[in-house]
Amino acid sequence: MSAVLEKISAFGTHAREAVSEDETRLAGHVGTTLVRTLAGMVEIEQEWRQLESESGEACLFQSFDWCANFARHAKGREQDDFRIFTLRRDGRLIAILPLATRLNQGIRVLTGMTEPFQQYTDMLISRGERPEAVFRAILPALKNAGADYLHLGQVRQSSPLGQAVANVIRPAGEVDGAPYVQLSDWPDFETYYQSVKSKTRKNMRNARNRLERDAPLTHLVAREGQVLADVIERSFEGREAWLERQGLTSRAFRDSGFAEFVNLFKEPAGTGIQTIAFSLQHGGKPIADQWGFIHNGRYYAFIAGWDQDYEEASPGKLHLGNIIEACYDAGLSAADFMIPAARYKFTWANDAVPVCDHVMPLTVRGHIHNALWLNLIRPMAKQVAYAMPTGMRSLLFRLVMPSRQ
Repeated sequence: MSAVLEKISAFGTHAREAVSEDETRLAGHVGTTLVRTLAGMVEIEQEWRQLESESGEACLFQSFDWCANFARHAKGREQDDFRIFTLRRDGRLIAILPLATRLNQGIRVLTGMTEPFQQYTDMLISRGERPEAVFRAILPALKNAGADYLHLGQVRQSSPLGQAVANVIRPAGEVDGAPYVQLSDWPDFETYYQSVKSKTRKNMRNARNRLERDAPLTHLVAREGQVLADVIERSFEGREAWLERQGLTSRAFRDSGFAEFVNLFKEPAGTGIQTIAFSLQHGGKPIADQWGFIHNGRYYAFIAGWDQDYEEASPGKLHLGNIIEACYDAGLSAADFMIPAARYKFTWANDAVPVCDHVMPLTVRGHIHNALWLNLIRPMAKQVAYAMPTGMRSLLFRLVMPSRQ
C-alpha cells in the first residue's frame, strides 16, 4: 500500500514527457461542433456508443446512457448549459468531451457535463488517435465557450483526458487516488485471493469467524428488484448520516436533485445502465452495503454504507472481498473502487490510479479567481475547517455551502 500511496503523492511533481510539434497536430480536415440539447445527443447516439467501445477503460460517466439520463433528469430543474464538444475528421466522429457551463460564485465555469454526480471527467476518443493532439484541436472551442475558466475535475492520470492534458494544463489542488483491482490479472477469485497478504487473509478470516459465532454471514447480489432498491436507499441515507457525523460535506449530496437522480437506478431497465447491488448480512441484518454500475466489463463502486453498530468488525473491509468475488462470478475485468484512496480499500485493492483536477483560466476574471480563491483562500479555508471540532465544522458547512435547489 505504501508504494501505491507514494506513486499518488508523487504525481504532479514529475516533468511531463516532451512531444514534438507534429505529434500535437491532426491530419485531415478537422472541425469541432457543439451539441447542447438532448435531441442533439440522440442524433449522434450510435457514433457516441461506438466511441465508448473504443475509448479508455473507465468512461462510464461520459457514456451516452449516463449523460442522457442526466439530461432527462435536468428537465424541469434549473438546467445547466450543456456544451458537448465533438471533433470530426473528414466527417468521422473521433472525439467527444461532454461539458457544461455553470455559474459558481458569480464566475462562469466550464466543467464536466454531469457534475457533481460524475466521479471522473474523461474524453472519448477513437482508437489510434493521439489524446493530446485531439485535445489541442478542441481547445480553441473550449476557450471560446464563454466561460471564465475550464475545470476538469477528477481526471485519471491514465485516461485519454489525463494523457491529453498532461502537457497542456497542470494539476490543480490535492492529488487523490482511485484504488482498483485488475481482475483480469488472475484467472479466478481463488488465485487472486492467494495474492492478498497472508496477514490480511488471516485478519479477515478471524473477523468473519467472530461474527459467525453469533449468526451466519450471507452475501446478496442483485441487479433489480427489492434488494437493489433497499441497498440504494440504505446506502444513500447512511452516507448522508456519515457526512453529518464527520462534519463533512459533498457537492453531490448538497444538490437537492441528487436523491432523485439516484432513485432512477432502483429500476435500472429504464436507464440503459447496468446497476448492481451487494449486501453483506449478519443473521439476515444488513451490516454493509454497496452499489454501483457495470460498463464495458468494469464495475464502478458508487455509494457504500455500513451499520455503525458493527464498526469494530470492519464490515466495509469484509464486504470488499465478497464484492470482488461477485465481480469474478460476473465475468468482469476490473473492479474500480474510485476516489478517495481510503485505507480500507487497500485491504483488497493492490493499486490505484492518481486522480486530480486540472484548471485553466480563460478570462481575466478567471485568472483572478484561480489565483485568489482556488490557489490561496480555498486551501487555507479547508485547512482551518478541518481543524475545527466536528460539530462546529458541520454547522459552518451548512451556513456557507447550503443545498443547491
